[in-house]
Amino acid sequence: MNALVKKLIENEKFEQYAKDVKEKISPISLSGLSDVGKAHIIISTAENLKCPIFILTYNEMQAKEMINSLKFFAGLDNKLYDEIIYIPKKEISPYDYESQSKDLPYERIDAFNKIYKKEAKIVVTTIESLMQKTLPKELLYKNIISLKVGENFKVPNNKEHKKFDMESLKDVLLKLGYERNDLVENRGQFSIRGGIADIGLSQKKGVRIEFWGDEVDSIRYFNISSQRSNEMLDEIVIYPAHEYLIDEELRNQIASKIQKKYIENNKLSEEQKKTILSDIEQVSNSNGISKIDKYFNEFYENQEDLLDYLPNDCVVYFDEVTKINQRRENIVIENNNLIKSLKEKERFVPEAILNISESKIAKNNWNVEIIKNRQVIYLQTNDSYTSANKYEFNYREINFYKSEIELLLSDIKKWKSEKKQIILLAGNDSNTEKLENLLKENLLEYKVIDAGKSSFKLDEEQIYIIKNAGILHTGFESYDLKLVLVNLSEIFDVSVKKKKASSTFKEGEKVVFADLKQGDYVVHRSHGIGQYIGVNTITADNVTKDYIKIKYKNDDILYVPTSSLDNVRKYIGGGESSEPKLNKLGTKEWTNTKERVKKNLREVAKDLIELYAKRQKMKGYAFSKDTTWQNQFEESFPYQETDDQLRCIEEVKKDMETPRPMDRLLCGDVGYGKTEVAIRAAFKAVMDQKQVVYLVPTTVLANQQYEEFKNRMEKFAIKVELLNRFRTKKEQDEVVKKLKLGEVDVVVGTHRVLSNDVEFKDLGLLIIDEEHRFGVKDKEKIKKLKNSVDVLTMTATPIPRTLHMSILGVRDMSVIYEPPQNRRPVQTYVLEYDLEVIKEAITREIERGGQIFYLFNNVEGIERKATEISRLVPEAKVEFAHGKMSGNELEEIMSRFIEKDINVLVCTTILESGIDIPNANTIIVENADRLGLAQLYQIRGRVGRSDKQAYAYIMYKRDKLLTEVADKRLKAIKEFTEFGSGFKIAMRDLEIRGAGSLLGEIQHGHMEQVGYDTYCKLLDEVVKEMQGYEVEEEQDIQIDINISSYIPDSYIDSSSQKIEIYQNIALCRNEENIQNVIDEIIDRYGVMPKELENLIEVARIKELCRVANVIKVAQRMKNIVFYFDKNKYNPEIIDKLIKKYEFNVKFSSGIEPYVTLKIDSIADENIIKDIKEFLNYIKI
Repeated sequence: MNALVKKLIENEKFEQYAKDVKEKISPISLSGLSDVGKAHIIISTAENLKCPIFILTYNEMQAKEMINSLKFFAGLDNKLYDEIIYIPKKEISPYDYESQSKDLPYERIDAFNKIYKKEAKIVVTTIESLMQKTLPKELLYKNIISLKVGENFKVPNNKEHKKFDMESLKDVLLKLGYERNDLVENRGQFSIRGGIADIGLSQKKGVRIEFWGDEVDSIRYFNISSQRSNEMLDEIVIYPAHEYLIDEELRNQIASKIQKKYIENNKLSEEQKKTILSDIEQVSNSNGISKIDKYFNEFYENQEDLLDYLPNDCVVYFDEVTKINQRRENIVIENNNLIKSLKEKERFVPEAILNISESKIAKNNWNVEIIKNRQVIYLQTNDSYTSANKYEFNYREINFYKSEIELLLSDIKKWKSEKKQIILLAGNDSNTEKLENLLKENLLEYKVIDAGKSSFKLDEEQIYIIKNAGILHTGFESYDLKLVLVNLSEIFDVSVKKKKASSTFKEGEKVVFADLKQGDYVVHRSHGIGQYIGVNTITADNVTKDYIKIKYKNDDILYVPTSSLDNVRKYIGGGESSEPKLNKLGTKEWTNTKERVKKNLREVAKDLIELYAKRQKMKGYAFSKDTTWQNQFEESFPYQETDDQLRCIEEVKKDMETPRPMDRLLCGDVGYGKTEVAIRAAFKAVMDQKQVVYLVPTTVLANQQYEEFKNRMEKFAIKVELLNRFRTKKEQDEVVKKLKLGEVDVVVGTHRVLSNDVEFKDLGLLIIDEEHRFGVKDKEKIKKLKNSVDVLTMTATPIPRTLHMSILGVRDMSVIYEPPQNRRPVQTYVLEYDLEVIKEAITREIERGGQIFYLFNNVEGIERKATEISRLVPEAKVEFAHGKMSGNELEEIMSRFIEKDINVLVCTTILESGIDIPNANTIIVENADRLGLAQLYQIRGRVGRSDKQAYAYIMYKRDKLLTEVADKRLKAIKEFTEFGSGFKIAMRDLEIRGAGSLLGEIQHGHMEQVGYDTYCKLLDEVVKEMQGYEVEEEQDIQIDINISSYIPDSYIDSSSQKIEIYQNIALCRNEENIQNVIDEIIDRYGVMPKELENLIEVARIKELCRVANVIKVAQRMKNIVFYFDKNKYNPEIIDKLIKKYEFNVKFSSGIEPYVTLKIDSIADENIIKDIKEFLNYIKI
């Protein structure tokens, strides 16, 4: 138990209050409390009485501060720490949308599930959240599934007494809000394969349940990205995936209720009728989740609010009841105004919005509704509540600032003379040291306690320095406890407890291409580009095998045995809409094309490939290990790093400390903290007297990053300069001169840094931010700069070029997957262009003191658009900005926007390049279908950089026919409304836009001719040739034996998953690979059928053939013929074989040498055994 909590529990006044709480006396009023004091009292109550607690407060900001304070007093190593939860309000949109992000709904259902499981001891929410209706608790949890290994699965609510089968499990999961998918790729999805069910529980983790009949055979967690199991469980309960559940059986009833209420009984305009009929169709066809708020009362006749979910014995705390009531009145007024405005515009008013104004809590005697039979405690700063049981706990807030060290010292001496216990929260080790020195200098005795290692006690009146204990946003003094706690974050520039880096530095996840679908183009290694028709199962002479059917020019068909699927790749070309030219079978066309491309690669890529190859061999500068300065510098970072950030920092430093020049790619979503990784690398370089270049694509971003670098480094006497077009000629010349003399340590700049007049005294590190924004010419110059210095390239959405290099393993890669703390995912809506939505979004943002980005990517019409927005929202201060403006104009507008003189900035995609404006929390994108997916994703990342909820409205023109590509893009952005998906988006964009230009100024044409994979393979060959390696074409080994080797439909029915498994087997190159594939197959699909086991054996035979230089194995009745590679055939094996097989072998040493082996039995297992024995014998 936290020592501060223990001290309060032992206080006499608290004991009396706790006795009242225990005896269920209500109401109780506690006054004299600061915000931190409230948290102190609540945690002490929870620890002392072990009762569930519900805290109602007046706004989201207060709720979050309350959560932070509660967690501080609970302590990190306390179970209670994880049992403090927050329930956010629902986002109810007054407008129709195609899709919205799921982060908030997931946060809410996680909270409800924790309450239901009794894992939430303290629940905090706002009055706004409480006023929103939800479905009844009984309905939400009536279908939860409990599973235990060795027990039979019972179907919940089985009124028809259905016998268990996988179909009934599917029905229950659908009722719990899970979506059926072939493969679980995300949270909220499930898939069923034979007797195995996979269910996605979070973005990274799923559960795999294997049945034997109706008995649960095993339960295990699996990793969603690798699909491999990683932890066995004895039992699990599957809770709802969503807060809103739709009973499939009631869909038609709901649809007819909507029809009756709105179509039959109302005088509606034709437009409104059309919309409602379209909604009814969506609800009937199992796609109505986005319509629930609109027709809430038809979906759920019985409704409840959050209170109904809480246990009856929970203690309710009102945090400042007067403020709660004021906020409640304001919500009702705002809501009524919204309803009125929607009605005036003849818009539909969603029933969930009407319900807020009609809820019991909207009425004046609202608190009676909450109190009912519950125990209530009022938390007040002032004693303004009259009730029988009043307690006054005297707390006051304490804050000290940088300039007040003397005042702090005099106060410490005063408190000491008053015999008060003094606790100084130091944060980290570096601050503890500074604080110790300060106290020593002033002859003050103290005791240091590391809260991260042990729970501490407060024994006598003395000064305690506590490190690693978390941080409170403000200090406090408790007069009752004679205790003072001072938070030193303002004095020492630190506000957080540092997390330890996780010791397992997981590699960046591997990138795979999307599944093959019928009609897709594929590339066969030997035959070129064809069109995939499907998987054909062919049976001849009682032997069944699967073949991939590929169509070539003139409708020629090629059947590829699935055991040779390592020769086939999906075609990814260089253009959006261009279809590749099919090759002709039986000609040299494909070989000639490859040779042409290879020749071109050699010419154009020579420089670049030499550079990458040279980097591997080159000796660069090995930076020293971290200094104490480095540690101090890192401690001064004012936020908490994520585990991923720490891992990436570690990887970058490790690279810098080796003599080989670093060439690392750092991927991380927008605002995930890549800049901090770069700043630390730069600091490390400067510590070794090396210069650093930080290269950014735009002038505005250069300014911002310059300020960031300068602020972080100025205390360490590091000279940071800026070089871009906003600087005058004279200033630029001065910086260039100082760079040459070595008087500048770090230069932040745009492509101006790449000019010929810029020279360095001793450049050690080059950092490139958002590399994909630089043009080809700039990239060529960057290439020259890179020569022997360490290079760190940063991007949120790797474009093909950087991705290719990463995939080819020419560049090391670090990935930041986790968002920083307090980052709220952007609430994203994909919807049709609608002026009303735009007006509402802008007004709402301005009212909460925020700013808006309005993205309009058309320089010619941008001024007109800004005028239109000004007319639409007259109170808004609107400006526009685009890339064709002069540097000064642009800087002036961006500065005004940063300084909040502008509410709405209408701009082109100049906004894309990393500009950080935390106060801009709404973004509206017009004509989103014209933008690339990577652009859309990065643009959305410009908002949501503070802890305020951010909104993105991705709009496309009403009824405009979308091009197929634009339609694909919008579908993808709908799928990726979760944060942290830039990587998947880059892959999707790679597929949609085509892979684009790879090396320097190569034309797209070459990639189109051979496809992405072959292109990369040819490039790899060229690299190896240039490094002096002999490139040997791997022989295509053919196995033609009379055994059934395929995957039956009864085992895997999804053709895309079949192909994935076939490809995995075909790619095996040793026994370890084969074992891994077997483990994965059994893990995902259960016990393998005989036919699949045979296919695995064929893979083993192919591997033995490679070692024995056999290129083909064919069966002729009771004879097996082994064809040898004529270049590697060794005639000496003849004597060896005669010794073993005598008259059962025949030899032919002609142009194509082969050996014929006579066998006794043609049973599957005998054929396999004889072939393996023969191959093992000749390889010895």
